[in-house]
Amino acid sequence: GMSGTIKEILGVDDLSLRLQEIGFVPGSLINVISRAPFGGPLAIQIKGSTIALRRNEAARILVA
Repeated sequence: GMSGTIKEILGVDDLSLRLQEIGFVPGSLINVISRAPFGGPLAIQIKGSTIALRRNEAARILVA
């Protein structure tokens, strides 16, 4: 149920580029739909799509 605006994507590697390619760009509004227990993935809604991200992937996204 948490939401916010992307401020920055950390890193300059394949993962950070891939996140940007699928829509995780600064200024975009995101909404966490659900969080799996025991450190499992997060379901995040962005630009009308729902995307599952591992927690280490989601940690690259700075949100305000």
